[in-house]
Amino acid sequence: MQARRSIEPNVTLKNIEHPFGLDLAEAERILKDAGGETALGARIDRISELLLGRPYVEGSLGGGDELREEFRVSLSAFDCVTFIEAVLALALARTIDEFIDTIRRIRYEDGEIDWFRRNHYMANWASTNEECGFITNITSGPDTVEKTCTLSLIAGLPAKTAAFRYFPAQNHGEVAELFDTGDLILFVSTKETLDVFHTGLLVAHEGRWLLRHATRTAGVVIEQELVEFMSQNEMAGFILLRPLCRR
Repeated sequence: MQARRSIEPNVTLKNIEHPFGLDLAEAERILKDAGGETALGARIDRISELLLGRPYVEGSLGGGDELREEFRVSLSAFDCVTFIEAVLALALARTIDEFIDTIRRIRYEDGEIDWFRRNHYMANWASTNEECGFITNITSGPDTVEKTCTLSLIAGLPAKTAAFRYFPAQNHGEVAELFDTGDLILFVSTKETLDVFHTGLLVAHEGRWLLRHATRTAGVVIEQELVEFMSQNEMAGFILLRPLCRR
Protein backbone atom coordinates (compact mmCIF):
# COMPACT_ATOMS: atom_id res chain seq x y z
CA MET A 1 0.00 0.00 0.00
CA GLN A 2 1.32 3.43 -0.89
CA ALA A 3 1.84 6.06 1.79
CA ARG A 4 -1.16 8.33 2.02
CA ARG A 5 -0.62 12.05 1.53
CA SER A 6 -2.14 14.66 3.78
CA ILE A 7 -1.88 18.44 3.54
CA GLU A 8 -1.82 20.85 6.44
CA PRO A 9 -5.06 22.76 7.18
CA ASN A 10 -3.87 26.18 5.94
CA VAL A 11 -4.17 25.26 2.27
CA THR A 12 -3.98 28.18 -0.16
CA LEU A 13 -2.73 28.75 -3.69
CA LYS A 14 0.46 30.09 -2.15
CA ASN A 15 1.59 26.87 -0.49
CA ILE A 16 0.27 24.00 -2.61
CA GLU A 17 -0.09 23.19 -6.25
CA HIS A 18 -3.49 24.49 -7.31
CA PRO A 19 -6.19 21.80 -7.05
CA PHE A 20 -6.33 19.45 -9.99
CA GLY A 21 -9.03 20.53 -12.42
CA LEU A 22 -9.62 24.07 -11.16
CA ASP A 23 -9.97 26.79 -13.80
CA LEU A 24 -8.82 29.87 -11.87
CA ALA A 25 -10.21 32.34 -14.39
CA GLU A 26 -13.62 30.68 -14.26
CA ALA A 27 -13.63 30.72 -10.46
CA GLU A 28 -12.74 34.41 -10.47
CA ARG A 29 -15.51 35.14 -12.95
CA ILE A 30 -18.14 33.38 -10.85
CA LEU A 31 -17.01 35.09 -7.65
CA LYS A 32 -17.14 38.45 -9.39
CA ASP A 33 -20.58 37.78 -10.86
CA ALA A 34 -21.99 36.85 -7.44
CA GLY A 35 -20.22 39.71 -5.73
CA GLY A 36 -23.28 41.92 -5.72
CA GLU A 37 -25.26 39.45 -3.62
CA THR A 38 -24.78 39.77 0.12
CA ALA A 39 -27.32 37.29 1.51
CA LEU A 40 -26.02 33.71 1.51
CA GLY A 41 -29.19 32.28 -0.01
CA ALA A 42 -29.07 34.82 -2.84
CA ARG A 43 -25.41 34.00 -3.50
CA ILE A 44 -26.21 30.27 -3.66
CA ASP A 45 -29.09 31.03 -6.03
CA ARG A 46 -26.92 33.12 -8.36
CA ILE A 47 -23.89 30.79 -8.34
CA SER A 48 -25.92 27.64 -8.93
CA GLU A 49 -27.72 29.41 -11.79
CA LEU A 50 -24.36 30.14 -13.43
CA LEU A 51 -23.51 26.44 -13.31
CA LEU A 52 -26.67 25.18 -15.00
CA GLY A 53 -25.89 23.09 -18.06
CA ARG A 54 -22.45 21.96 -16.88
CA PRO A 55 -21.86 18.25 -17.62
CA TYR A 56 -22.50 15.48 -15.14
CA VAL A 57 -19.49 13.25 -14.47
CA GLU A 58 -19.28 10.34 -12.05
CA GLY A 59 -16.24 9.58 -9.92
CA SER A 60 -14.47 12.85 -10.68
CA LEU A 61 -12.63 12.84 -7.34
CA GLY A 62 -10.95 9.51 -8.05
CA GLY A 63 -8.96 7.99 -5.23
CA GLY A 64 -9.09 4.75 -3.31
CA ASP A 65 -7.77 3.04 -0.21
CA GLU A 66 -4.42 2.26 -1.85
CA LEU A 67 -3.95 5.54 -3.75
CA ARG A 68 -2.56 8.92 -2.85
CA GLU A 69 -5.43 11.35 -2.48
CA GLU A 70 -5.46 14.20 -5.01
CA PHE A 71 -7.26 17.41 -4.08
CA ARG A 72 -9.52 17.94 -7.08
CA VAL A 73 -11.77 20.94 -7.64
CA SER A 74 -13.56 21.42 -10.94
CA LEU A 75 -16.14 23.95 -12.10
CA SER A 76 -16.55 22.36 -15.52
CA ALA A 77 -18.33 19.11 -14.54
CA PHE A 78 -19.95 17.70 -11.40
CA ASP A 79 -21.64 14.82 -9.69
CA CYS A 80 -24.45 15.62 -7.26
CA VAL A 81 -22.13 16.00 -4.26
CA THR A 82 -19.30 17.96 -5.89
CA PHE A 83 -21.97 20.33 -7.26
CA ILE A 84 -23.31 21.30 -3.83
CA GLU A 85 -19.77 21.44 -2.42
CA ALA A 86 -18.64 23.85 -5.13
CA VAL A 87 -21.71 26.07 -4.87
CA LEU A 88 -21.58 26.24 -1.08
CA ALA A 89 -17.83 26.96 -1.01
CA LEU A 90 -18.13 29.66 -3.68
CA ALA A 91 -21.06 31.26 -1.85
CA LEU A 92 -19.07 31.41 1.39
CA ALA A 93 -15.93 32.78 -0.28
CA ARG A 94 -14.85 36.16 -1.56
CA THR A 95 -11.46 35.10 -2.92
CA ILE A 96 -9.98 32.08 -4.69
CA ASP A 97 -7.96 31.16 -1.60
CA GLU A 98 -11.09 31.23 0.56
CA PHE A 99 -12.92 29.06 -1.97
CA ILE A 100 -10.16 26.44 -2.00
CA ASP A 101 -9.83 26.43 1.79
CA THR A 102 -13.59 26.14 2.27
CA ILE A 103 -14.16 23.31 -0.18
CA ARG A 104 -11.31 21.37 1.43
CA ARG A 105 -12.91 21.74 4.86
CA ILE A 106 -16.33 20.81 3.50
CA ARG A 107 -15.07 17.66 1.78
CA TYR A 108 -12.70 16.22 4.40
CA GLU A 109 -12.90 15.60 8.13
CA ASP A 110 -10.69 18.19 9.87
CA GLY A 111 -9.76 19.44 6.39
CA GLU A 112 -7.17 16.66 6.01
CA ILE A 113 -6.75 15.67 2.37
CA ASP A 114 -6.87 11.91 2.71
CA TRP A 115 -9.18 9.38 1.07
CA PHE A 116 -10.01 7.86 4.45
CA ARG A 117 -10.96 11.31 5.77
CA ARG A 118 -13.21 12.19 2.83
CA ASN A 119 -16.91 12.47 3.69
CA HIS A 120 -17.93 9.61 1.41
CA TYR A 121 -21.39 9.08 2.92
CA MET A 122 -23.78 12.02 3.15
CA ALA A 123 -24.86 11.28 6.72
CA ASN A 124 -21.25 11.82 7.72
CA TRP A 125 -20.97 14.80 5.33
CA ALA A 126 -23.90 16.47 7.09
CA SER A 127 -22.68 15.87 10.65
CA THR A 128 -19.10 16.91 9.84
CA ASN A 129 -20.17 20.14 8.18
CA GLU A 130 -22.58 20.96 10.99
CA GLU A 131 -19.69 20.59 13.45
CA CYS A 132 -17.61 22.92 11.25
CA GLY A 133 -20.38 25.53 11.22
CA PHE A 134 -21.01 25.44 7.48
CA ILE A 135 -24.59 24.18 7.81
CA THR A 136 -27.27 23.51 10.39
CA ASN A 137 -29.45 20.44 10.16
CA ILE A 138 -33.07 21.56 10.50
CA THR A 139 -34.43 18.03 10.18
CA SER A 140 -36.01 17.69 13.60
CA GLY A 141 -39.31 17.61 15.40
CA PRO A 142 -42.36 15.35 15.51
CA ASP A 143 -42.68 15.22 11.71
CA THR A 144 -39.39 13.31 11.38
CA VAL A 145 -38.59 9.62 11.72
CA GLU A 146 -35.30 7.86 12.39
CA LYS A 147 -33.37 5.59 10.07
CA THR A 148 -30.50 3.35 11.12
CA CYS A 149 -28.46 1.77 8.36
CA THR A 150 -25.20 -0.07 7.90
CA LEU A 151 -23.02 1.77 5.39
CA SER A 152 -20.98 -0.83 3.55
CA LEU A 153 -21.07 0.01 -0.16
CA ILE A 154 -17.62 1.60 -0.60
CA ALA A 155 -14.78 -0.87 -1.05
CA GLY A 156 -11.86 -0.16 1.25
CA LEU A 157 -13.92 1.48 3.99
CA PRO A 158 -14.98 -0.49 7.04
CA ALA A 159 -18.73 -0.88 7.48
CA LYS A 160 -20.23 1.63 9.88
CA THR A 161 -23.64 2.20 11.43
CA ALA A 162 -25.34 5.54 10.86
CA ALA A 163 -28.49 6.81 12.55
CA PHE A 164 -30.24 10.02 11.51
CA ARG A 165 -33.64 11.63 11.25
CA TYR A 166 -35.48 12.52 8.06
CA PHE A 167 -38.80 13.92 6.83
CA PRO A 168 -40.94 11.19 5.20
CA ALA A 169 -41.49 11.82 1.51
CA GLN A 170 -45.27 11.88 1.82
CA ASN A 171 -45.04 14.90 4.16
CA HIS A 172 -43.07 17.14 1.81
CA GLY A 173 -46.02 19.47 1.23
CA GLU A 174 -46.24 20.40 4.92
CA VAL A 175 -42.47 20.49 5.39
CA ALA A 176 -42.13 22.92 2.44
CA GLU A 177 -43.08 25.67 4.89
CA LEU A 178 -39.57 25.27 6.33
CA PHE A 179 -37.77 25.63 2.98
CA ASP A 180 -35.57 28.60 2.17
CA THR A 181 -33.66 29.42 -1.00
CA GLY A 182 -30.19 27.92 -0.77
CA ASP A 183 -31.16 25.00 1.46
CA LEU A 184 -29.48 21.68 0.72
CA ILE A 185 -31.74 18.67 0.41
CA LEU A 186 -30.50 15.08 0.78
CA PHE A 187 -32.78 12.32 -0.50
CA VAL A 188 -32.85 9.31 1.81
CA SER A 189 -32.51 5.85 0.31
CA THR A 190 -34.88 2.98 1.01
CA LYS A 191 -31.90 0.59 1.14
CA GLU A 192 -30.57 -0.67 4.46
CA THR A 193 -26.97 -0.27 3.27
CA LEU A 194 -27.23 3.34 2.06
CA ASP A 195 -28.11 6.62 3.75
CA VAL A 196 -28.63 9.09 0.87
CA PHE A 197 -28.87 8.39 -2.86
CA HIS A 198 -28.94 11.95 -4.25
CA THR A 199 -28.63 15.59 -3.26
CA GLY A 200 -29.25 19.07 -4.60
CA LEU A 201 -30.27 22.55 -3.51
CA LEU A 202 -33.56 24.40 -3.34
CA VAL A 203 -34.52 27.67 -5.01
CA ALA A 204 -37.87 29.45 -4.75
CA HIS A 205 -39.34 30.56 -8.08
CA GLU A 206 -42.77 32.10 -8.60
CA GLY A 207 -44.29 30.29 -5.66
CA ARG A 208 -42.76 26.93 -6.58
CA TRP A 209 -39.71 25.08 -5.31
CA LEU A 210 -37.06 24.16 -7.84
CA LEU A 211 -34.35 21.56 -7.34
CA ARG A 212 -30.96 22.39 -8.84
CA HIS A 213 -28.77 19.34 -9.09
CA ALA A 214 -26.22 17.45 -11.16
CA THR A 215 -28.03 14.41 -12.47
CA ARG A 216 -26.86 11.30 -14.28
CA THR A 217 -30.24 10.98 -16.01
CA ALA A 218 -30.03 14.37 -17.75
CA GLY A 219 -26.24 14.27 -18.03
CA VAL A 220 -25.93 17.89 -16.87
CA VAL A 221 -26.71 20.28 -14.02
CA ILE A 222 -30.40 21.11 -14.27
CA GLU A 223 -33.23 22.74 -12.40
CA GLN A 224 -36.62 21.07 -12.18
CA GLU A 225 -39.72 21.11 -10.05
CA LEU A 226 -38.98 19.49 -6.70
CA VAL A 227 -42.33 17.69 -6.75
CA GLU A 228 -41.49 16.29 -10.18
CA PHE A 229 -38.18 14.84 -9.00
CA MET A 230 -39.81 13.34 -5.91
CA SER A 231 -42.58 11.74 -7.94
CA GLN A 232 -40.07 10.18 -10.34
CA ASN A 233 -37.80 8.61 -7.72
CA GLU A 234 -38.36 6.07 -4.96
CA MET A 235 -37.21 7.44 -1.63
CA ALA A 236 -37.86 7.18 2.09
CA GLY A 237 -37.77 10.95 2.51
CA PHE A 238 -35.28 13.77 2.78
CA ILE A 239 -32.90 15.64 5.10
CA LEU A 240 -32.92 19.44 5.07
CA LEU A 241 -29.70 21.37 5.70
CA ARG A 242 -29.39 25.15 5.92
CA PRO A 243 -26.08 26.83 4.96
CA LEU A 244 -24.66 29.26 7.50
CA CYS A 245 -22.64 32.39 6.97
CA ARG A 246 -19.50 32.02 9.09
CA ARG A 247 -18.50 35.69 8.93
